[in-house]
Amino acid sequence: MPSNRRRLRGATARAKQRKAERDFVVMTGDFSIESGAAAAERLLGRREPPTAIFCFNDEMAMGAIETAKRRGLRVPLDLSVVGFDDIRFARCIDPPLTTIAQPMRAIGEGTVRLLLEILHGDETTVPESVTLPHTLTVRSSTAPPSARPK
Repeated sequence: MPSNRRRLRGATARAKQRKAERDFVVMTGDFSIESGAAAAERLLGRREPPTAIFCFNDEMAMGAIETAKRRGLRVPLDLSVVGFDDIRFARCIDPPLTTIAQPMRAIGEGTVRLLLEILHGDETTVPESVTLPHTLTVRSSTAPPSARPK
């Protein structure tokens, strides 16, 4: 999906800016809690496990948190986890998930508007990719590395 390619480009660019490309590992998944748990299992099983995981949606982040806890890791003291979407359950998990919030209402309105144009036979309608404003919603699943015990 184009949105996922943009997210990956942004994360990769930020890793390069921070000179952290060597530590940047990409795992694939199907956006489910189960695939987030499986990807976290692979990441946390590495010889040098990560100190942070950025998931492309909140459900995968929930799976990553579940795996971290099962392995005895403390989120965020041992591992920071960030999601994307700010679904309504993101604030309800333990710990509440730091996530990137999207304007879901605007996304839904734009989708319905496009669908109605297509259904009404507007042949000039061309689907286009639009980037809407987003915000980082900091909750309790992240901590700076300096706050972590050595």
